[in-house]
Amino acid sequence: MSRYVEDKESKREASNDAWLFSIKEGRWSPVTYAPGDVPRVRLAAQAVVVDRHLWVIAGWDPGHKRDGGEILSDIWRLDLSTYQWTQIKPQGEELPAISRFQAVGLGSKVYIHTHRSLQDILVLDVSDVDAPSLSLQPLTSEDDPPMGLHSLTAAADGRMFLFGGAPKEGPMLGDLWSLTVKGGTGGGAWAELDPDGKAPHVRCSQAVAAVGTDIFFVGGSYYKVEGGLQPLNDLFVLDTKQLQWQYPRVAPGAGPSPRNAATVTAVGGKLVLYGGWNPFVETYNDTFVMDVSGYAALRDKVPLEPEEED
Repeated sequence: MSRYVEDKESKREASNDAWLFSIKEGRWSPVTYAPGDVPRVRLAAQAVVVDRHLWVIAGWDPGHKRDGGEILSDIWRLDLSTYQWTQIKPQGEELPAISRFQAVGLGSKVYIHTHRSLQDILVLDVSDVDAPSLSLQPLTSEDDPPMGLHSLTAAADGRMFLFGGAPKEGPMLGDLWSLTVKGGTGGGAWAELDPDGKAPHVRCSQAVAAVGTDIFFVGGSYYKVEGGLQPLNDLFVLDTKQLQWQYPRVAPGAGPSPRNAATVTAVGGKLVLYGGWNPFVETYNDTFVMDVSGYAALRDKVPLEPEEED
């Protein structure tokens, strides 16, 4: 759900459906929801799985053509055993209307980062699935990365890593931050990082997934004055243990075309990449699977030269 779909006449609209992908069979199947209310259609939302529940947070309902739509502030829970949707009103803070933000699950908490956050991060505690709470957790660092369309990913050691994105004004970003949070109201701190190796091209809306201490990045786009958004289809890795950018050699074969706003999920040592968008040209409905189970032990990690920014 929470994606663009196109019909044969190339009419693009948002959806609220859900699908399951079988890696073994290599095919998708639709999910039939249990009777009851379901979330409204939306884009630029976040969906996080914690145990046997999928939490869908806010986003943007684009509405009808040229009416601007609506930025949302709702939270929904999908029971992955019964496919029953439940709208949740958490205790504590009210969720602001947000889109183009990031959310990541750690333990029984979902951390929500938005460019509207200054010196804090939103924490959705879902340890009690029927009575979750939302709070603002203060951060002690002097700087907070104020961007949207970035990625926020949790590595195996519990640290979160934020990369790239687009600020409200100015060029796109290629900086990297880590965030370590503490329990309760103990806060946490951002730290800007400078990994070894050639830094990737600046970008936003990249697809990202963690496998152990490695974080895999695929595609995204950057802005070019003459030509607008330029999609990418490169693959690079942040080794969070060595703090190093790496550019693995990819076996020859048909890979994804340049795109942004795709999704990538790590399952059993495999990356599953789905869909995405060539900005204002085409929305994709293809799926790619890459086996990365042996990457951590592979020493042939060749630092390639990234593209130069125009």
